[in-house]
Amino acid sequence: MFQVGETIVLHGLPLVTALTVALWLTTGALSDDDTPKKTEPSPAVKEAREHVSEFTVQGSVKSRNAPLELLPNPLLTYGDAARNNEAGTLWAWGKTGRPVAFLELYRNVGKDQPWVHALTLTSPELIQLDAPTGQRWAPKRSHFALSDIPNAADVGPQPAVRLRQMKEISRRLEAHEFWDPNNSRFELRLLVQPVHRYHDESAKVLDGAVFVLAHGTNPEVLVQIEADTAEQPARWRYSFARLGSAELHVLFDGKEIWTQPRTPGIVGQPVDPYWLFWTK
Repeated sequence: MFQVGETIVLHGLPLVTALTVALWLTTGALSDDDTPKKTEPSPAVKEAREHVSEFTVQGSVKSRNAPLELLPNPLLTYGDAARNNEAGTLWAWGKTGRPVAFLELYRNVGKDQPWVHALTLTSPELIQLDAPTGQRWAPKRSHFALSDIPNAADVGPQPAVRLRQMKEISRRLEAHEFWDPNNSRFELRLLVQPVHRYHDESAKVLDGAVFVLAHGTNPEVLVQIEADTAEQPARWRYSFARLGSAELHVLFDGKEIWTQPRTPGIVGQPVDPYWLFWTK
């Protein structure tokens, strides 16, 4: 049985790549017998966690009487030398149930560079995020929208079966983006293991997983695949959320099903469901 809020990092990478970034891992590298073992988080991860823990996130649901909880560990760690990014981590709020928002946090390469934050909603619930430096993200609409997955198998009875099904669905996706220099086309790759898995009785979600479409390992699109029990029999559904400012295209079985233009001014607005900002 999976655990809600379990953390998975750098899935699907070749062994050499995984070993290259092993010092970034928050849950540890594999031992000689391939058994995961815990290690101390790197200084970069510790610094990122301290920074993110200073944010306050409040949901719009009136029944909530406390701020939304941050998942305690980054769901992904990465670097993107081609785009001058380092110390990259991926975080989520919503310790139980469907996560409400994700944060991609990184720095540009160089001494004393500010943190760059890319925020995206992954729930119909509107939230308010306050940074200790005064920035506020208060989106007025959500871009979360579930759609039925065509030609999907019946939802499996066991968690292990459903995980396999979600992976099979994710492998039917392709994606690319147009970005600088000169609006060049870049192919995005699927990280084959989900970065987060959850279930949410209140939202009629029997099982759900978040996959990443990435530039290398730099997350550009989040893919939410859910077993929806709002109607019977249960059915597989999906939603996408951007984590990059580029023009984005996602195809399913070779047919384009989702596209997003570049965000205005790259950063968007603090009332948008995706927003990018800087802090020290």
